[in-house]
Parts: sequence; C-alpha cells; structure tokens
Amino acid sequence: MSDQILSLEKISKKYNQAKTCISLFENFDLSIGSGEFIIITGPSGSGKTTLLNIIGFIDKFDKGRVYLNGEEITGISSEEKNQIRRKYFGFIYQNYNLLDHFNSIENVALPLILNNESLFNAKKKASDMLEILDLKGRELHYPNTLSGGEQQRVAIARALINKPRIILADEPTGNLDKENSKKIFNYLIDYVESEKISLVIATHNNEMKDKSTKKIELTK
Repeated sequence: MSDQILSLEKISKKYNQAKTCISLFENFDLSIGSGEFIIITGPSGSGKTTLLNIIGFIDKFDKGRVYLNGEEITGISSEEKNQIRRKYFGFIYQNYNLLDHFNSIENVALPLILNNESLFNAKKKASDMLEILDLKGRELHYPNTLSGGEQQRVAIARALINKPRIILADEPTGNLDKENSKKIFNYLIDYVESEKISLVIATHNNEMKDKSTKKIELTK
C-alpha cells in the first residue's frame, strides 16, 4: 500500500448562489498516496476545480480535517499554506497560465527563484526540464511564439521543476487537439511514474481514466 501524503476527512463545502445555499461536498473523504494517479470526473458545476483547489490549499472548506504526512494541519495560517504549496505541489491549468513577458526558461525557472534558488542554477534546471519534455530549442521563445501543445509542455515543466510530491491538473489537455492531448498526457505520465509523483487530474479524457489508479466521480 502506498504511503499517504495527504488526507481529507469529512470535508464539507457550501456556497451561496443568489438566495440559494448549494452544497458541493458533504463529509467527503479522500486520501492521496505516493505515486497514485487519481482521476476526478463530473459535469460542469459539480465541483471538480473546487476539489482540486481544496486539495492544493487554495480554497477554504466549511468543515472537516486535513492531514499531511499523518499530521493534522487543518488550522494552519496562510503563510504556512503558501510554504506547503511551494514544497509539495505543482499546478497545471487548462489555459497554461504562462507569463507573457517571460520566455520558456524564465517561466519554468520562476518557482525555483521564488524558493531562493540562484538565477544561474534555476535556469540550468529549467533548461534540463525543457529538454526532458522535448522543448530543446524553445528555451528563449515567448508564449505567443509557441504552439498550444508547446505552451502546455512549458506549463508542465514549470509544475515539475520543484520536484513536488503531488501534481494537480485541471483539464490539462482541454484546449488541445487529440494528437497533442495524447502527447501531453504521455509526457506527463512518463515523468510522474519515473519520479513516483502523485497525480490528481480533473478531466474528461477517456484514455486518462483508463490508466488511473483511483477514480472520483462527482455529481451535481
């Protein structure tokens, strides 16, 4: 059995829409073990992105407990959450979220620089990561000169550069055609499997569903 990294216990989350109180989660449990590949599916509005954000300490929840490496951390401060995100998580988004005025190396190196890595070392590691994702020769290109598939690979490189324990991906191939979706998926799976990184994806990609170790289906 895989070592547990993160556990959510009896999580409840509600929000108000007009005069209606809508419950997304009620006593929801989830455990993420080392090297697990977890798929989250469900219709629009079922809470897929919210769940990813709760896992990644971005969104708050109303009730429940959170454990990291077996230690309860439910009431930690915003600064402590920031530190955990930088140390444990990598984030991949459907719309890439690259910085337009930064080239590929600078976009990928940024998380290392924010963790006080030297500029020289950060750029060297970023260059190596881009090469792993078959982006050699694109290091100095800006996002608007890259294809959608290349931009997403830069975004994946940025998510992986800090060697996180957990990758959270929100429809990472949603803006790509079938060929590029398959390529991106294979790059991501190959790397996280080789590094024993846990992967949690919200997606409609059927191929991803077939290769997952755990499936969570949300309903409205």
